[in-house]
Amino acid sequence: MDDHEMYGRMPVWRLFLKCAIPGMVSGLVWAFCSIVDGIFVGNYLGSDALAAVNIAWPIMTVFMAVSDMVAAGSSVRISMHLGDGDIDSARRVFTGSVKLIVAISVGFLLIGVLLGDPMVRALGADGFVAETAAQYIAVFSLFAPVGLLFFATDNYLRICGAVNLSMYINVGVAVLNIVLLAVMIGWLGCGTWASAFATSLSIAVGSLVALVPFLRRRYVLVFTRGWMDLATTRRVLYNGTSTFFNSVSGSLYGIIANAVLLAVAGNDGVAAYGIIMYVNSIVFSLFVGMDAAMQPAISYNHGAGDGPRVRSLFAVMSVVSAAMGVAVAALCILADGPLTHLFLGDNSPAVGSMAADGLTIFALTYLLSWVAVNINQALAATDLPAHALSIGVMSQLFLPAAFLLPMSALGVDGVWWSMVAASVASAVFSAVMLALGARRGIFRTHEPLDGAQVH
Repeated sequence: MDDHEMYGRMPVWRLFLKCAIPGMVSGLVWAFCSIVDGIFVGNYLGSDALAAVNIAWPIMTVFMAVSDMVAAGSSVRISMHLGDGDIDSARRVFTGSVKLIVAISVGFLLIGVLLGDPMVRALGADGFVAETAAQYIAVFSLFAPVGLLFFATDNYLRICGAVNLSMYINVGVAVLNIVLLAVMIGWLGCGTWASAFATSLSIAVGSLVALVPFLRRRYVLVFTRGWMDLATTRRVLYNGTSTFFNSVSGSLYGIIANAVLLAVAGNDGVAAYGIIMYVNSIVFSLFVGMDAAMQPAISYNHGAGDGPRVRSLFAVMSVVSAAMGVAVAALCILADGPLTHLFLGDNSPAVGSMAADGLTIFALTYLLSWVAVNINQALAATDLPAHALSIGVMSQLFLPAAFLLPMSALGVDGVWWSMVAASVASAVFSAVMLALGARRGIFRTHEPLDGAQVH
């Protein structure tokens, strides 16, 4: 059978292991790369540089969110078309989406270079932190037209069944990133801009390498002539709205949290939050990497009308996620000091202590935060982007902000506990959305894509 046909034929647990393990490895190496970046910035450049990166990153996340919206939306449509056997439509969506991402990224290049400084100052940054954050954004933006393709091409490789190749490219890009960080910051003593340069150049190289198999027509997805029609483009963007607003909502919350922490604890509070988010990135990479790797399988089977297989895949994801949640929560609580010490060493002991105390509390979110992630992905992959969108906005922005603002009156610990409360509320809300999705028939057998009612 063709590589992509494994999504409909391979036994569920075997399929999960084949897809999820490379996906989690890819997520882990990128999270590890992010942590190494934080270690270099924190230990060589100091806590103010770490604060600058933490202020710049939510803005960069908004840029990436638009690219991810096209990548995620097109991945759902492509997988569903392949599940239905409509290869021509899958290829048209693939080709049009790559062109659309490149066109959008050119706009980001101009915005980041010209408006980076006004944006970070509007967020309350000033002095060295503002200048450094603006440089970070400008460097990242210069690589956008090529770099932002990476997330899409990675999705498309997995859709074609090339899950191991996707993992190898991710590992290679992460290794290149770490080497560049070591040379530019550790050896040459370059500033914070070098962090953005190392990451952006590595991703750009990965994008070019990932495009080669498609240009050589090795997989079911090949480039065709022309663009997507307007109706298909709208559908792709609609399918990707949940991914976009998930990222934007998370970025907006990051901006709000930074502003609250600046008021409560100054730059030290922002730096401590940044350290916790670095640790969070490696933990969440396990959940997100697994879910992203399983999206093609869920969408493929939904397109083929095999709801019971979708239910089985979701059940396996949930069991594994629950076990991982307990394990990583225990690890973060037991190793809070060593984990946070990695980023500052013996520099800024006040920041290190604040981050360690915060991580002990924040670790409790892992017991339930995976619920929203899994359900969001399942609903988006089964062509219910509005349901997934509601989960993303509520779990990433509204619920965290609703708890953050009043609980910050309790000080820094109140900020950390607000995140735990938000994770509980998000899990409840997500369970309600899953029940609504089940009523819409995502777990029932139905006609293939062309014969199915469009949700």
